[in-house]
Amino acid sequence: MTTSLAEQQERARIDQLLASDQANDQRVEGIYLDALKLIKTNLQAFYVRYATDQGLTVAEVKRDVTKWDLDQFVDAIKELLEDDDKSDGELSKRLKLFQYQAAKGNRQDLLAAMIGATIAISTKHAHKASRQHLADDYANERQWQSDALKRLAVHHEWTLPKQHNVDIKPNVAKMIDGSQWSDTLWNHSDAMVTDVQNVVRDSLNNGMSQDNLGQLIKHLKPADKEQGNLESAAKKRMWQIETLVRSESARVVDEATMDQLKNDDASLIDIVIEPDACKKCRHLAGMGPFKIENCPSFPSDTHPNCRCKKINHDLTDQKYLESLRTRLLMMKLT
Repeated sequence: MTTSLAEQQERARIDQLLASDQANDQRVEGIYLDALKLIKTNLQAFYVRYATDQGLTVAEVKRDVTKWDLDQFVDAIKELLEDDDKSDGELSKRLKLFQYQAAKGNRQDLLAAMIGATIAISTKHAHKASRQHLADDYANERQWQSDALKRLAVHHEWTLPKQHNVDIKPNVAKMIDGSQWSDTLWNHSDAMVTDVQNVVRDSLNNGMSQDNLGQLIKHLKPADKEQGNLESAAKKRMWQIETLVRSESARVVDEATMDQLKNDDASLIDIVIEPDACKKCRHLAGMGPFKIENCPSFPSDTHPNCRCKKINHDLTDQKYLESLRTRLLMMKLT
């Protein structure tokens, strides 16, 4: 089956979006891996200070906190905090809780509080990076859509713009700023805190040996997963956060696409599937073209992580494109 130029170009755009997803995944993962690195450093310092020949005993971690312990907690927070973090309500609420836990509990409680505070601050940074990612993807898609006729008529090669000058509608602003997804992000973050705290608590409750510590702080390859390891404990929630952001990016891109399709008075819509599209999306694409008022929304009508897109059905018609090229040529000549 012959693929139209419009479909070929849209698939190239999907590849750009997938690359953007991958870059943001690495950015977010890097934020959390830096947090885990700081947690590892503090666990090592704690072990060096309090371990005996028998390792870090249960009795030792159950003792009351000292000034040194509290200083470690405060220094960990200071190392990560940025100026604009203090104004974030979700972060402030969690930091107050962890500060109270650190000051009023025993050493094990302080370690749990340090883990919680470190991951919470990192989530604020991931939230900020993700908002910028959504804004960039939306602005790029607006530009892509506005250039559609030029690309198709004169085979214009399109590259990602370096600067944006795009007005963002209030409903799209809510999609981008986190109003509609930040609660879910923080829920995943809280679950990550619990998972990491639990793997540390399990090691401490049995008395931590040097080997236990080594397994706990071991750096893993991306695909690896091991019991009793900090990175393994955090990976599931990192993946959930990355999935959430990719899905929200698909939502704002779909919004930009629909705005342009309506501006172009498109009546029929085709679906262009992403590489390795799932069975559901392949079936959906085969049902097209759709009337614009009844076409599916991405990802609401498909699935999380969906990168399938829409095009104006008319743009797949060679006769339509020839007439379009003629009109553009006449415009240049006048």
